[in-house]
Amino acid sequence: MKWVTREHVHVDRVACPWLIKRFIDPKAEFKFIPWPGTELKPEDGIPFDIPGVELGHHDNKCSFETIMEKYGLKDLVLFELAKVVHSADISADKDKVHGAAGLEAIATGAMYIVKDDYEALEKGSFVYDALYAYYQLKLLREKFKEQLDKMNRKEQYEFLRSKIRK
Repeated sequence: MKWVTREHVHVDRVACPWLIKRFIDPKAEFKFIPWPGTELKPEDGIPFDIPGVELGHHDNKCSFETIMEKYGLKDLVLFELAKVVHSADISADKDKVHGAAGLEAIATGAMYIVKDDYEALEKGSFVYDALYAYYQLKLLREKFKEQLDKMNRKEQYEFLRSKIRK
């Protein structure tokens, strides 16, 4: 599938391609267009995070959240990740989720040290893979609390590492 969004990617426009490639279409292709000023054409691809499109900001949800809804993604870890993406992307909600300010800072700085949006996606994928692992760990620590309490630090690390989905 082809996807299209605005150029100069930031929080949501890096998180969405990561989400699409990891959970919807591993062979997805992305195109970045100047906005405003470019007329969307069907051959450009499925538009996301562009004002007025279905997979954009609606009802106080960021594009990451609308894509999750549209494609029926129910992964509990993604719901946790969506909270931080939302908070980092929606200025009115900036201070509502721990870590959102850091994610927004990384996304902002990254815009100025990459050669283009494709490199931003490539490098940003590591950030979202790491955040996904972090939120997995959070849930795993809750689920296996009693077992983990009986392990030493090295055993905990190996146990949790074996449970992480990459």
